[in-house]
Amino acid sequence: MLRTIRYGFSAALVAGVVGGTVAWTHVDKTVSLVVDGQAKSIQTTAAHVGDVVADAGYHVGAHDLLAPSAATSVHNGAEIVLRRGRLLRLNVDGQTTEVWTTAPTVAAALGQLGYSTADFTSVSRARRLPLTPTDIMVRTPKVVTVRHDGSNQTVTTTDATVAELLSDLSITMGAHDKLSVPSTQGVREGETIVVQRVKTLTRTKTVSVPYKIVKQSDSSMASGSTKVVKPGKAGSARVTYALVYIDGKYAGESRLSSVTVSAPVSAVEKVGTKPAIVTSPDAAHQIARSLLLARGWGQDQMDCLGPLWGKESAWRVTAGNPSGAYGIPQALPGSKMSKYGSDWRTNARTQIEWGLSYIAGRYGNPCNAWHAWNAHGGWY
Repeated sequence: MLRTIRYGFSAALVAGVVGGTVAWTHVDKTVSLVVDGQAKSIQTTAAHVGDVVADAGYHVGAHDLLAPSAATSVHNGAEIVLRRGRLLRLNVDGQTTEVWTTAPTVAAALGQLGYSTADFTSVSRARRLPLTPTDIMVRTPKVVTVRHDGSNQTVTTTDATVAELLSDLSITMGAHDKLSVPSTQGVREGETIVVQRVKTLTRTKTVSVPYKIVKQSDSSMASGSTKVVKPGKAGSARVTYALVYIDGKYAGESRLSSVTVSAPVSAVEKVGTKPAIVTSPDAAHQIARSLLLARGWGQDQMDCLGPLWGKESAWRVTAGNPSGAYGIPQALPGSKMSKYGSDWRTNARTQIEWGLSYIAGRYGNPCNAWHAWNAHGGWY
C-alpha cells in the first residue's frame, strides 16, 4: 500500500512539472529585433511589440519607424524592425533646411531625398548617421564658362567658390590680373567668368618743363602794356610711365616718377600801370595839325586828313573794329603802332605819328589818302 501511494505521488509530481513546462512554453517567445539594420535574437514574455522594444531598452520617438506597430501581438519567431529617426541639417547651394530620416547612412538618406551621387557632400556618403543631428553641405553640379587666355572653357563643377574652380582648372592669377567677379563668390549656374591678363611695362622719356613768367609792375609804362626784360628758358625732366596692357591690348598709362634734368628759368615781364590818358577828338586834331605842319604839309592837307580819320574813327583814341583795326588811324592790327610807343592803345600822339608815317609811305600825303579812301569805297 505504501508503495502504491509513493508511485501515485511521483506521478502527480511529474504531471505538475510537465504541466508547468507546457504553460511556460506558451508565454516565452524568441523574436528577432532589427534596430537600424542590426539584428539580434531575444527571449521575451511580452505580449505586444511595443513591450518587446521597451524591454530591450528602446524608446520609440515621433520620427522613428516601428514595424509591426507597437500594439501588434507578439508570436514566437516574429521579426520586429525599429528604424530610429535622424535629424539632418542640410545646406544645399546656400539654402538651409532640416529633414528627418530613418536611413542608417548618409548615402541612403541623400538617395531617399533625391540627391544624385554627382552632388558634392561635406560628409562621407559611407558614414553611418548618429542619433544626434548631422550637418551636411550639398552642392549640386553647375555649368559655368571661364573665359581666359583667348578661349572659352565650359565645365560642370561642384566647387564652392570661383577661387576653387580656377584652382581646379589650373588657372593662375597674376598680381595685376583682373577677375570679372570676386574670387570668394560662390559658383553660379550659367555664369561666365572672365579672366583678364594685365601686363605692365615701364617707359621713360625726357619732356620739356615750361618756365614761369614773373610779372613786375612798372608805373612808367602805360597801363596794359608789357615788356619782357628777361627771357625765360624751359627746363627738362626724365619721366617714367607705367604702360598697361589688358589681354595684349594697350589700355592706358600712368605717371610713376619724374626726375628733373635741368630746372626751368623764369622769365621777367614788366607790366605797365601808368593810368591811361584818353585824349579828346578836339585835342587829337590839335596834335595832328602840329605834327602835320612839322612835316611841311599845309592846311590843305589837314582839310583832307580831318574827314579821312573822321570817317575811320571819329578821331577817338580807343576806337575799335571787329576786324582788329584800332585807334585814330585804324591800324590793322593795332599793335603795329607799338613801333612808335608802348602806349599806343591810349596815346593820341603815338597813334597820329604812326598814322602820318603810314600815309606818307603809302600815299605821299593825306589828300592822296583821302582820294584813295573814296575811290576804294571806304578804306585806305
